[in-house]
Amino acid sequence: MLSELLTNWTIYSNKVAALFTLVVIIVINLALGILPHVDNFAHIGGFISGFLLGFVLLFRPQFGYLESRQIPPGARLKSKYAVYPVLMLVALVLLIIGFTVGLVMLFRGENGNDHCSWCHYLSCVPTSKWSCNN
Repeated sequence: MLSELLTNWTIYSNKVAALFTLVVIIVINLALGILPHVDNFAHIGGFISGFLLGFVLLFRPQFGYLESRQIPPGARLKSKYAVYPVLMLVALVLLIIGFTVGLVMLFRGENGNDHCSWCHYLSCVPTSKWSCNN
């Protein structure tokens, strides 16, 4: 949803409300991931994958037709939306790299927490109500 908001930013009439709604949803999902037995890495991975897939799979706004009706005949129209193919390619490359690294780590049986000393706090924060031993 965030990639759709960024892609179609000029279409939204109330940009702040749409962005605020998405930020609230993201914060709630990450806050729920702090509870024990809820994997916040899945939330973060799903967010990043969905964000990048949004740039790859979503339709782009088609403003060229409306802009071309307002220019004189024979004039060349330079689209300000030419960045979308580059953004789509970068997102696709990042997705392929991310899935490849994830699959290699999965099949080798590596634990990502072994390479990061503070990453275990992303999945569980110990409190007086629960512990995060397993």
